[in-house]
Amino acid sequence: MQIPRTLAVLLVLIAAVAAWQVAATADMTTVQVLAGEMAPATLPASARLPEHPPADLDWRPLDQTVLSGWRGPYWLRWRSTAGTAPGDDGRALRLSLRGASRLYWNGQPLPGNGIVGRTAAEERPGLVDIVRVLPPAAGSGTDELVVLASSHHPRIPLRNADAIALVAPPGLLYGHVLRPWLIAAFATGALAAACLYFLAVQRGRLRTSDARLLLALCLVGLALPVVEAWRPLLGYTYPWHGPRLLALLALHCAAAVLLPAYLARRFAVAVPAGVRVAFLAALALAAAFLPGFDTRSTAVLLLSLLASGGLLLRIRGAPEERWPILALVLAGALALAVGRSAFLDGPFFLLLSVLMGFLLLRHAAQLRALDRHNARLREERARLSLQLLQRGIQPHWLMNTLTCLQELIEQAPSRASRMVESLAEQFDRLRDSSARQSVPLQDELALCRSHLAIVGLALDQPMTLEVDADDMRLSVPPGVLHAQVENALTHAGASACAQHPFRLRVHRDNGRWVIELRCAPGASPHRGRGTGTRYIEASLAAACPGGWCFVQGIEGADWRGRIEMACAS
Repeated sequence: MQIPRTLAVLLVLIAAVAAWQVAATADMTTVQVLAGEMAPATLPASARLPEHPPADLDWRPLDQTVLSGWRGPYWLRWRSTAGTAPGDDGRALRLSLRGASRLYWNGQPLPGNGIVGRTAAEERPGLVDIVRVLPPAAGSGTDELVVLASSHHPRIPLRNADAIALVAPPGLLYGHVLRPWLIAAFATGALAAACLYFLAVQRGRLRTSDARLLLALCLVGLALPVVEAWRPLLGYTYPWHGPRLLALLALHCAAAVLLPAYLARRFAVAVPAGVRVAFLAALALAAAFLPGFDTRSTAVLLLSLLASGGLLLRIRGAPEERWPILALVLAGALALAVGRSAFLDGPFFLLLSVLMGFLLLRHAAQLRALDRHNARLREERARLSLQLLQRGIQPHWLMNTLTCLQELIEQAPSRASRMVESLAEQFDRLRDSSARQSVPLQDELALCRSHLAIVGLALDQPMTLEVDADDMRLSVPPGVLHAQVENALTHAGASACAQHPFRLRVHRDNGRWVIELRCAPGASPHRGRGTGTRYIEASLAAACPGGWCFVQGIEGADWRGRIEMACAS
């Protein structure tokens, strides 16, 4: 049994997120999160920085909001009541702190992080995250980490300090950081491969606006895990933490705008200008005024996913494409509403990678289908070009014309000379028109007039074509008017057409071009069902797939042929 595409895409997403969560939480039962306290450090202006806090220091519980405003120096203390056996040397400390720091574990100094300073000039910023292998435990009891820190170089003020200390076996700490990002690397690699495949399919063709939006969204999807992984994999000094958060927020805002914009363009969903302005205003307000970067990112992405879901629900048709996208979007919105910052830290760009991979592959498949359709159109146009030439030099008409020309050479040499010139002009225009996919209306009319001129010279009666056109520059498939003129001359008769002038009217009606040709009605029972009609319909179908209409028949004292084209330009 074939698995529905919607279910397959959801299964891929669920598997990726589940693998991420398993990798992120594996063996975390042995990790100790130490309880923290804080206190400001009162130091003389010239004395050396102390190695131990005063005995009478007023410690208070660690308040991340208050700590984010301290510049220091200040003291931090973390304690663990878990007992340790003597000789237990298989432990490491992971400290996350936005500042420079000196570390003391159970009174023993550990390698520091930057240089603590009383002022910004004295301080050298430290890394946001550090790992230190702890010395062997001397015995059971309370472990204590004391930190003297300063934070004089924040480039962007933040509301939360996010200071935390973890103790665990070294392999577990490093694995806790690396394992989830292996999954992210696979997802990013798959997205990059899909993007390269899409670019290879797109190469050499005129890129449409939806393709550009999709590529921009793909670049956001590739940049997001890189910026996210910057902290856990490479690390940086704490002044870069604020700019990194700003970069993440900017990428989230870009994804929030590009996703619904691409879906609206891809599925041709008309969005009123007022709705677009309201959506962008809501994103701007959420990104600028909500407290905390995680809250802002959550809000803009949730708005984007909900807006994308609303767009997809308005689409009629294309179930194979829109239902998988809708399922992913709604699953992401639900997970984002429930998981918030936990979803932002990894599962979100897994969602984006799966969604982007699906969109890229579907778009590439659409391009391949379009290539096949265009190949069929090229074959059809080549056949129609040959048919146009064949119609212009059909033996019966050509034999009659040459016979008439022979008589004129003997009886009226001047008319014969004009007929030769008209024949040369006719064949030249036929040759030129047959090599083109579309021709300006004035060129098509010139072809019709040269044909009428030949018939008029043969009959010694003027054949007229009256034109009332709003725009002579619009393009039409070659031969569609010429075929109607030929049909009128064949079925109504040249004499009737000389007495009943051809009248052409070209105008716009509800965004479509209407080309209406009136001529002598005639009495032939086969008119409207021959090769000329089939040629006109095939030419319109090749030039304007799905956007044309051709009807003909008697209307009053006229035979009327009416062409409607949505793609004429």
